[in-house]
Amino acid sequence: MVSTIEIGTASVNWGFDPLYTWARTPTFVQMLDEMAASGYSGTEISYNFPSDVTKLRSELGRRKLRAAGTFHALNLREPSSHDAALQSVTPVADRLQALGADVLILSDEPSARRLAVAGRVASDGSDGLPESGWAALSQGLNRIGKFLAGRGMRAAFHPHVGTYVETRAEIDRLCELTDPAVVELCPDTGHLAYAGVDPAQIFHDYADRIGYVHLKDIDPEKLSRVRADRIDFVRAVALGLFVELGTGMVMISRIIDALKRAAYRGWVIVEQDAPANPLDAAVENRKYLREKFDL
Repeated sequence: MVSTIEIGTASVNWGFDPLYTWARTPTFVQMLDEMAASGYSGTEISYNFPSDVTKLRSELGRRKLRAAGTFHALNLREPSSHDAALQSVTPVADRLQALGADVLILSDEPSARRLAVAGRVASDGSDGLPESGWAALSQGLNRIGKFLAGRGMRAAFHPHVGTYVETRAEIDRLCELTDPAVVELCPDTGHLAYAGVDPAQIFHDYADRIGYVHLKDIDPEKLSRVRADRIDFVRAVALGLFVELGTGMVMISRIIDALKRAAYRGWVIVEQDAPANPLDAAVENRKYLREKFDL
């Protein structure tokens, strides 16, 4: 774990996500150059990065970028899937450790059913998991968390719209059922706000469980439109739902204050999914954190 708050970024800021089929993505080299030029200390390692660890380590080192972690979505909602999920984690963990990183960001795998109601999940639980699903998900996460801990790594769970862990009630249930010693939390401020969750309250209530952070901002007017018109997650991103830090509805100052009060030491990864001008957005987001919070 890093010894201070480090500010990193991720390739999703340059449009890399299999769901974002409209995004015009740069070459890998251009993306890394722009990450470094924008002033970030590191980056998440994503699917669009080279598989050759030696080459990747060299490319990152040449730009003084560090590997922060990797996002890895899993379907653990059935016990029968657990062995395969654990097998899928192993090469990801191998790669991260070879790059000097120690945290794997885990998420429930998006489903068509939940993507369709992202940000509008029914409060009566009708859109949620049955008890058997919660039992399987938590058991699977605890198993993977123990596996990672055994090799000197950490698991941080990322609540994500379009999955079965999105709402405040679902986040609370997930945290209740998993072992905090092996399953930390990776709050994403944009996804929390999208889901109708107060991001700052999550950072306050789970201060001692946060092991990694995704920092996003969100346009409140577009979010209202997304909810009113029942727009799904992917279309919402295409509309420009996620905006530069400090220009949307997320109270970034409360988030940073909560992290500092908790003496948080780790990565804060700036994310703005598929902006029209990735380099400009990256520069503005980094500048905002440096000038506003001395980060």
